[in-house]
Amino acid sequence: MIARTAIALMIATSAAQAAPVADRDALRQHCTGDYLSYCGEFAPDSAEVRACFKQNKAKLSPNCQAAITSYSKAQKRAEIR
Repeated sequence: MIARTAIALMIATSAAQAAPVADRDALRQHCTGDYLSYCGEFAPDSAEVRACFKQNKAKLSPNCQAAITSYSKAQKRAEIR
């Protein structure tokens, strides 16, 4: 429960809310374990946690990597609108 709350807070920024709900849900579902394994010491929704995910990208599960890619594309599409 704490992990879900942390991930939810991490992606609750205004840019994150521009991404479709399905992309945010996939991010939560597929990246919670990776967040706890590699970046859990950082505050959710911080520059440090984003940098940590970037630094550990090769270690992330394939499903998390795919969710991040999909989420990033959705954010970029939302920014263009």
